[in-house]
Amino acid sequence: MPNDFTPPTGGTLSTIRPDDPGFALVRKRLLDLTGIDLDCYKRPQMLRRLDAILTRCRLGSLTVLAAELKPGSEVLKEFMERFTINVSECFRDRPRFAQLQHEIIPTLARRNPALRIWSAGCSYGAEPYSLAIILHEAGLKRGHILATDIDPKILDAARAGANFTTNDLRNLSKEIAGRYFTPAGGHFRAADALRPYITFRQHNLLAPPPAEQFDLVLCRNVTIYFTEESKDQVTEYLTRTLRPGGVLFIGETETIHRPNRFGLTLRTTSFYERAA
Repeated sequence: MPNDFTPPTGGTLSTIRPDDPGFALVRKRLLDLTGIDLDCYKRPQMLRRLDAILTRCRLGSLTVLAAELKPGSEVLKEFMERFTINVSECFRDRPRFAQLQHEIIPTLARRNPALRIWSAGCSYGAEPYSLAIILHEAGLKRGHILATDIDPKILDAARAGANFTTNDLRNLSKEIAGRYFTPAGGHFRAADALRPYITFRQHNLLAPPPAEQFDLVLCRNVTIYFTEESKDQVTEYLTRTLRPGGVLFIGETETIHRPNRFGLTLRTTSFYERAA
């Protein structure tokens, strides 16, 4: 989900002044505790979100918030839950996923049947399980997916793979949904056949990337509220992990400006290829 951490759009203007001295205290505490750097996010949305946290936690100021941000504290847990993107669904943006399934992955697999894929900002697992379905349907048993997110709590939910809703499965045919998901206590549980494909790991997108090399990297709808400098840093990190000829898959409404700066070429909407 970013780093998978993103303030939402909309809402009223924040009552916090941009020069509030408490902001620096909150920033330092969060950087020390989580590795999240608030300066990497657009300030107006960030202040609105912090304002909402103050109200929800009944705290009087950012200075008080900073003092309450402690390892294992309820305020820190509240912060992580409120700032992490957890909006997803299986095969989100169906036309693009259809292109991924029927064009991109088969092309990459012809070069390397043991595909390596990184789902960056995986949230509760809808994306990596979707990728596992594609690999399983294609018979690519040697393929593997690294799924990362900054939020350890949401990673636990992703590992369990047992809390998918009807909405999460709405892009799947009845046949595919029935094959790979089982009703369980009002939710749906991912099939055991999908689990060997996926390794879950905590990771901050603004930290150095995994050392592995990947054929395909997905980072979709995660960096929307990053500053332009932070977006460029993330794009550089993501590209660094791609093998020559590898593909970066981003959200449909996202664009990488001047992709050639990173050694990328726009292949088609949402798909960028690293120069071979």
